[in-house]
Amino acid sequence: MGTKYSLESKFDLAIVGGGVIGLSIAAQCAKNGWRVCLIDRGAIGKESSWAGAGILPTGASGPVEDPIEQLRQLSDQVHEEWARWLYDLTQIDTEYRRCGGLYIARSPAERATMRANCMWWDELGIEYERWSLDQVSSRCRMLASGGLASGMLAPGGLADPSGPSATRAEYYWVQRDAQVRNPRHLIALKAACQALGVSLVEQAQDLSLQADGTSIQSISLKSYETGNLLKIVADRVCLATGAWTGPLLKTLGIETGIYPVRGQMQLYRFDRPPFECVVNEGHRYMVPRQDGRLLVGSCEEEVGFQKGTTQEMMDQLASWASSLCPMIQHVPLETQWSGLRPGSIDGFPYLGTLHPYTNGYVAAGHFRHGLHWSSATAVLMDQHMRGHKPLIDLEPFRLHRGNVP
Repeated sequence: MGTKYSLESKFDLAIVGGGVIGLSIAAQCAKNGWRVCLIDRGAIGKESSWAGAGILPTGASGPVEDPIEQLRQLSDQVHEEWARWLYDLTQIDTEYRRCGGLYIARSPAERATMRANCMWWDELGIEYERWSLDQVSSRCRMLASGGLASGMLAPGGLADPSGPSATRAEYYWVQRDAQVRNPRHLIALKAACQALGVSLVEQAQDLSLQADGTSIQSISLKSYETGNLLKIVADRVCLATGAWTGPLLKTLGIETGIYPVRGQMQLYRFDRPPFECVVNEGHRYMVPRQDGRLLVGSCEEEVGFQKGTTQEMMDQLASWASSLCPMIQHVPLETQWSGLRPGSIDGFPYLGTLHPYTNGYVAAGHFRHGLHWSSATAVLMDQHMRGHKPLIDLEPFRLHRGNVP
């Protein structure tokens, strides 16, 4: 269990959801003086935030108008600041580093997508380089064989330099792409919350929200530790429950476009990192950790609230990874797992007031970008809940988009 609290406690803010979004909001608001309670139905920091890869693509270098790019740009700035702040406060190294990102396009469709990416990077002022195979080989030695050895690939992505329809693979390098080791980041956030006096309630059962008119009056739950029914009262309530936000909001009569999307992952163990950068191809990636572990992911499966891995997807991920890094076939597969991302119909997260409840707020629906956008989300939600003007206009992220409640 987390920090103890009494039934008479009243908080400035109660947050439901102990993933990276809830933890980040709790830390930010507590740092700025609020008394905060953070509640999770399981162990804090152990759901989809833990299951991700911790990839942090770089943000725009100058002013941007696109709301998502504004969110990405702010997150990029705040993550770097928070890595130092969390270490100073907790002495936990989250392994944040600007390791760079290699983007590979081996099929005509991927090449076309990369050309569009380059146009977008140009518009955002994101610096990148077109690399030759020799440059890839010198910087990422273990990618210099297998499917990349010839630099020529057929449209399906299989090495066939002699085929009449073969096309040359393309490689792009973004130096300022970063990563953070998400399990350690979550541990550091939890430790920061404890240091800042946040009350942590874990393994909460039968959680429900009690509302009266346009106000959320309290949160009721059963303590896993004692079995007692508990009531938590707060001036404000923020829901940061990821893929589970939709069912919870339905109890208040609110519909959202949030739905679960399963992603599956693998973890290999090298003696030392096989390369230093994040490797991206389409929606799949390899992320090297400093201790030699290598994350391989992922997929997007709409299977409802069903976690677990499948042999079919594990085989697909292993085949893809070995096509780029053949040495992976000779190292142990340490473990595999899955997580449920909170998808949204339009690709935008929900950030802002939980209309019609004037003291209710929501921060959910970040899909594949929860850890990436968590730092900016925390700053923006803190500003919004205090009645300040957020650094980014939250109108595009409002709960009832295009529909005044």
